[in-house]
Amino acid sequence: GHARLVREGQDATIVTCGQLVGMAEKAADELAGQGIGCDVIDMRTTSPLDEEAILDSVETTGRLIVLDENPPRCGIARDIAGLVSEKAFSALKAPIGQVTPPHTPVPFAPSLETAYMPSIGQVVDTVRNTVSYTAGNRAG
Repeated sequence: GHARLVREGQDATIVTCGQLVGMAEKAADELAGQGIGCDVIDMRTTSPLDEEAILDSVETTGRLIVLDENPPRCGIARDIAGLVSEKAFSALKAPIGQVTPPHTPVPFAPSLETAYMPSIGQVVDTVRNTVSYTAGNRAG
């Protein structure tokens, strides 16, 4: 029930768990080279969910990106986006970014499964778009 702050940054919060923590760390490394600092939070568990850790980080960074290996409908990414929208909306400087597979069935072929899963590039692009967001003018 207690999340782990894997990395500290001031520009955006990336929340994820499981095997995607490593992907989030690699994306944060790449972004750090571009001058963008990210908090990376490993949820560790989804129930109970350490809401306080997520909300505290978003209050500091003002931006949230949720990285999830499940399709976007009814997944933890939507749950966390809803939580932050409800409890920390005034802290948000940009819309919440979600990096998930597409809303399609999981493919059977290994080559298609690789294309289906989120990538480091998608995380980097979503964070950059979120950090560069200005009201009325989305970057990207």
